[in-house]
Amino acid sequence: MVKIFLFAFFIVISFANAAGPRWDDSIDIDDPNLTINVAAEQCQKSLINAPEKLELWCKKAINMGYWRGLVPLSLHTGNGERLLKEATKRVNAKDPMAYSTLAWIYEGGMFVDQDINYAISLHKEFLSLDVELTKSSVTATHEELAKLYKKEQNWLAVSEHAQYVFDNTTFEFNKDYAARLMKLAQDKLVEQGHSKR
Repeated sequence: MVKIFLFAFFIVISFANAAGPRWDDSIDIDDPNLTINVAAEQCQKSLINAPEKLELWCKKAINMGYWRGLVPLSLHTGNGERLLKEATKRVNAKDPMAYSTLAWIYEGGMFVDQDINYAISLHKEFLSLDVELTKSSVTATHEELAKLYKKEQNWLAVSEHAQYVFDNTTFEFNKDYAARLMKLAQDKLVEQGHSKR
């Protein structure tokens, strides 16, 4: 069940990240002018639109330097050993792009034993990196932390991170979700006698 949910989650992420038309059969994988962005888009889009071409496009994108092509490739083949190794190596090197991937692996127990606390620590480490982070990535990380703390039933932390999302998101659906999380957290805290309405 968890794997089905995570697979669906990745599909949504793929659609959000893959710009342009759904699939373009006219793109030649052997074109010497092929860019890494086009190869990455074809890798992502193949998950839904051309699964029979996924391995070819994702391997091409990976060889061109798009390491996150390992995500759909691992989901497709059922082998996440290379993805886990690469994401871990990149987190150890403080690559900001790797934290959410490694946290996602541990949150869902994809190719590893599930470890919510480690996923939380990865998100917190991401927020403390000594690099300039985009506002959208920081807000998305706070939303992930709110969700993870909800699983842990840490209602004070849920409230804190949901409040950050509510105050900083530019998307109404994220604001609505954050408001629901804050209400849930407040209700749970009242039940536990930690707070007053």
